[in-house]
Amino acid sequence: MVQSVALITGASQRLGLHMTRSLLAKGWQVVVFTRSGSPELEQLDQRNLTQINCNALDDESMDGAIQAVRAQFTRLDFILHNASIYEKDEQHKDDFMSFYDALYQIHMKLPARINTQLSDLLQTSEVQTNIIHVTDIYVDNPNPDYALYCSTKAASENLMISFAKRLAPSVRVNAIQPGPVKFLAGHSAEEQEKVLSETMLATEGGFEALEKAIYSILDNHYMTASVVRVDGGRLLC
Repeated sequence: MVQSVALITGASQRLGLHMTRSLLAKGWQVVVFTRSGSPELEQLDQRNLTQINCNALDDESMDGAIQAVRAQFTRLDFILHNASIYEKDEQHKDDFMSFYDALYQIHMKLPARINTQLSDLLQTSEVQTNIIHVTDIYVDNPNPDYALYCSTKAASENLMISFAKRLAPSVRVNAIQPGPVKFLAGHSAEEQEKVLSETMLATEGGFEALEKAIYSILDNHYMTASVVRVDGGRLLC
């Protein structure tokens, strides 16, 4: 049986790390793009894990990373666009344009580059393969404190639709919109309480909720250009 191969961006922490563990446990070969690695990645089964250190803000570095994938693999079955920057505009009022450039690089240029330059590896498989863009519920209801972040996540979702059209029927391309699945360390108790009070299910979903959504897409042969919201009902509140 041919081993399935996944590529995950932003794999050194949070959802990327969680999905790396999960796919390895299911017997996948996993390729991860990471800026500097992490102790958590080093603890995983290295036999089926390929780490490619690269800087997603640097075009030359990303070209090298993509060439490294092509040199080592003749096929891909799944690409998870997970790399992200989530910061308020106010934090970058003194470097507005450079911050916006970084968001563009991570949320738009990186997935576009990977989808374009590695789509032939997805199309070598005899079975349907998959790309999933991790976007945000703010795509549909932007938060003004995160206006720049929201706009580039919306663009990532638009890219998803374009590539779903371009790569059909051999490659299915979908998106997941997370809500408050896992608070960041910087979220105060007051901020957490406010968010949960505005969420219908009133609890963090955990990365397991996103994991289940990802596998539901991978297992459903009749989904493409779809958006799966995993937010505990927060968008409606």
